[in-house]
Amino acid sequence: MMTQVVGDAAWEVRIAQLGQVVDLEASARLHRALQRRRQVRLAVDLLRLCLAYVLGRLSLRGLSAWAAAQGWAAMSDVAVLNRLRASADWLGAIAAALLAERYPEAVTDTGEQRLVAVDATTVVPPGDKRDYWLVHTVFDLTALRFRVVEVTGRSEPERLARGGVQPGEVRIADRGHARADDLAEVAAGGADFLVRAAANYPRLLDQTGCPLDRLALCRQAARERPADAPVLVAKGKSSTGVPARLVIVPLEPEAAERARERARRNARHWGYRASEAAVEMAGYLMLLASLPVETWPASRVLASYRLRWQVELAFKRMKSLVGLEELRAKDPKLAKAWINTALLAALLADADLAMGKPGEEEEEEPACSTTEPALSP
Repeated sequence: MMTQVVGDAAWEVRIAQLGQVVDLEASARLHRALQRRRQVRLAVDLLRLCLAYVLGRLSLRGLSAWAAAQGWAAMSDVAVLNRLRASADWLGAIAAALLAERYPEAVTDTGEQRLVAVDATTVVPPGDKRDYWLVHTVFDLTALRFRVVEVTGRSEPERLARGGVQPGEVRIADRGHARADDLAEVAAGGADFLVRAAANYPRLLDQTGCPLDRLALCRQAARERPADAPVLVAKGKSSTGVPARLVIVPLEPEAAERARERARRNARHWGYRASEAAVEMAGYLMLLASLPVETWPASRVLASYRLRWQVELAFKRMKSLVGLEELRAKDPKLAKAWINTALLAALLADADLAMGKPGEEEEEEPACSTTEPALSP
């Protein structure tokens, strides 16, 4: 069973290495994960319990029996449940500390601005595959913690403003969140946005109110690498919109060809013929940002978006390698503990794990042909 992995030498080394990043005992006290030590006395034992819960795919009763067999925790399944629920914020803080250590380029020198990654992933439980869940997360990259984790039905839309917008923060998300209404809501709340845009969505205008020629900007990006132009994000057919910047960078040739083939394949699937312009633009990464160019040059915008992708990759690893697909919790705190533990397990095993399944292409992170650091995983 995978619970055996939690106690093997390799995992013990990984857990020990956490001490170089975070003080487990102090952190557990700070986040109130270990207030009563009558059953679980050490933070490292509580961490093993959480890892065994996710990696071992155990029920609460089975986890209680496993802990007793190890000789370091004797408690009922209800006590185990309470321990796991109380550990959610602590586990998130540890995972966030590891993320900050590995990807520091976009969380430094932010001043009063807070970087927030907004994302969602599907979790398909056993049974009818049409009856899946969505796990929505808001990860505060500056405070180094999950601010919001919500498990909803499939009818709940992805929203850039999920969890409430706070003035001064920067909300980073993929193209599923690039809706004019959401961008306007974030701007109205005194925050900024950094989202990926599709080739034809949202509707963009130039500064005169005319439709933006995306293809011309893409071709300009092929020469200048990257292109950076002021735009307006329009709602519907309005001639006004939310002020923003469109930063465009070409993908590496192989990545661009895969993206273009994917655009053709998607068009065939949905029964239409992709235009030549749309296929050509699929070979570029387009980012919409409301951030000022003086303090946020294109290089910083690209680095910040790359950090959001690392969270996306963590979700991919969790789903394929550490069992996020087997999320059984409906209780929000227990679900949050499960997700944070899965993220932490993926980060701990990161040196040994592949970045995705062989041949997996959908929503692939673009590698960009630019003088700036490539946006590769």
